[in-house]
Amino acid sequence: MKRSPRDSEPYVTLDGSLIYEVVRPEFSRVNTVSLAVAEIPPGESTVPHYHLDFDEVYWVLEGRGIVHVGSRSLEVHPEDCVEIPRGSVHWVENDGSETLRILCVCSPPYRHETTVILGSKRTSRSSSPTRD
Repeated sequence: MKRSPRDSEPYVTLDGSLIYEVVRPEFSRVNTVSLAVAEIPPGESTVPHYHLDFDEVYWVLEGRGIVHVGSRSLEVHPEDCVEIPRGSVHWVENDGSETLRILCVCSPPYRHETTVILGSKRTSRSSSPTRD
């Protein structure tokens, strides 16, 4: 089966990012992961949150930003990968001048019901990143 983010109707997820789903058990033959492209406009951020029952991996496609995981703030650019274990508080800031596009892989698949929101959106450039 072949799919593109353009095949999906985008929606805003609980963390505030615009999501284009590519792989989900409901419309895919793959049942153990979900894959989506998230977009965060310049100067925007997602809401701090964590997931109760799935791990997440981010792969930066375009743009730049800061991914916060626990107490760490990681500066990210295209082709950077960030692992987010279940239960880890995280959010993303776009501190660049173009849309930040991130490929998000969740295992098991993403579910709104097990995403816990912890606050409101933060402004960009709110903390100093570290480069790994």
